[in-house]
Amino acid sequence: MAKLHFENIKISAIVTTTGDKKVTIEEEAHNFGYDEKMVKRLKKRMGFNSRYVVSDKICTSDLCIESANKIFDKFGKNDIEALIFVTQTPDYKAPSTAIIMADRLGLGNDVISYDINLGCSGFINGLLNAYSLINSGLKKVLLCVGDVASNFAYYKDKNLTPLMGDAGSAVLIEKKDGFNADFVLHSDGRGYKHLIIPDGGCRNPFSKESLIAKESEDGIRRGIDMYMNGGEIFNFTIKVVPKMFDELFNFAKISKEDIDYFVLHQANKYILQNIAKRLEISEEKLPMNTMTIYGNQNSASIPGTINGFLYHKLIGRKKVVFAGFGIGLSWGACVVDLENTYIPEIQKYKGE
Repeated sequence: MAKLHFENIKISAIVTTTGDKKVTIEEEAHNFGYDEKMVKRLKKRMGFNSRYVVSDKICTSDLCIESANKIFDKFGKNDIEALIFVTQTPDYKAPSTAIIMADRLGLGNDVISYDINLGCSGFINGLLNAYSLINSGLKKVLLCVGDVASNFAYYKDKNLTPLMGDAGSAVLIEKKDGFNADFVLHSDGRGYKHLIIPDGGCRNPFSKESLIAKESEDGIRRGIDMYMNGGEIFNFTIKVVPKMFDELFNFAKISKEDIDYFVLHQANKYILQNIAKRLEISEEKLPMNTMTIYGNQNSASIPGTINGFLYHKLIGRKKVVFAGFGIGLSWGACVVDLENTYIPEIQKYKGE
């Protein structure tokens, strides 16, 4: 387990942009073979309702750039010395999308730019990278996170597709006295097959076979689409997340009662309800409706939850826990102080 403490670093802005199209579970039910009774059951148990996805040819980078420009409208772009892009849906296999984004945003050629390939815990790992760069001497870092999950979720896959939404967030991190943060992070590659896109990498190169949709017990998908073993992911989450909070509290020398809000990766409402029950945390402190309205936004789900449900509540000094868990398998959490952070309401993609 990695444990890290940072001092005098602040999150100054958080902005999230969703896909431009809203779809409902009722509209998609025929793709998954759901009847009316099944739709009602899944809405109640899992939180299925609606999700926001992008129109054709809109990329995660486009969503993040729209979020970043809203930050620049308020703060400008001076002194930004790094751009980190956390995503599983880059513009290209190569080169790094972050480098292209830095140019599109007009950040100049002195900016450090790189991608991180990570999903569910990506916001925590991206934030750790940003804090580390500030700790090493940089003034400001722009962290961009998100996914166009509709790109890797086959439209007939009843196991994954009803969950997934598209979103891109931008977060401004800078040097600021009096703001501290503590992180704990883990990974376990033994479970990598439980959440995976099997084809398209060097291990299993893309082929004609990769485009053939195949039916299984839990859905229909192609080799280039994401596969999720839902039972294993649920068991993993319930096992590691409560323990991770104990580790974080012990390291940061705080208690659960010191925390104003717990903002977790919005996998689905059923998982979040189980975590909240085990931790004895109320829904007032642990929002869990992001997937129900916007879909599972992958690495953008934590900032997406903040912009979606806490933008009007994080006024004044607040101590907030962020926690992500999933693909890899990987999991991590941090506790940060938020005060006067620019947090506008979540916005829908408008385009340039």
